[in-house]
Amino acid sequence: MQNNYFKDNSRHEKLNIKDFSLSKIKARDISFYLSLLKNININESELINFEFVSSKLENCDISNIELEKSYFQKSLLLSSKAMGASFAEGIIKNTKFNKSKLNLINFRFTELENVDFNNCILIDADFQGAKLKNVSFIDCNLERANFSQASFKNIDLRKSNIENVKMDINILKELTISPSQVAYITNLLGINIKD
Repeated sequence: MQNNYFKDNSRHEKLNIKDFSLSKIKARDISFYLSLLKNININESELINFEFVSSKLENCDISNIELEKSYFQKSLLLSSKAMGASFAEGIIKNTKFNKSKLNLINFRFTELENVDFNNCILIDADFQGAKLKNVSFIDCNLERANFSQASFKNIDLRKSNIENVKMDINILKELTISPSQVAYITNLLGINIKD
């Protein structure tokens, strides 16, 4: 299929794009509003200043994509792959990531506000220096995720795997965890519990 959607300085509204595959795209300043992208493969691409507002990505593969300085607002990523994708220095607000594979995803220095991750795989995800406010990780695998130098406000990690997560001690007061996660958090603090 010819690339009519991912060109420099393009704005799209109320589009319904399905079954589209195009790898290694390089473009800037692309916007999607009130749109549905389903069964789309745009992996290994570079989309700078990408806007995705009130839209949905369903069953898409955006693995290894560069979405630096992107803006996601009131959107949904459902049953998709974004392994190794970079959202670095972007803004993500009022957005949901559901049932998606997000291993090695890069959220470095990204602002995430009112974001829900539900049933996602985030192994080795990188949130270093990110600002997280009202973010929940429900039934997610966050094994070895890096939250060093991140700022937290009202973060929910209940029911998620947080083994070997890297985070600074000063952000612990902003976490909501389950009783089964207490042992891991005390280990982060260097506390040894013995009978």
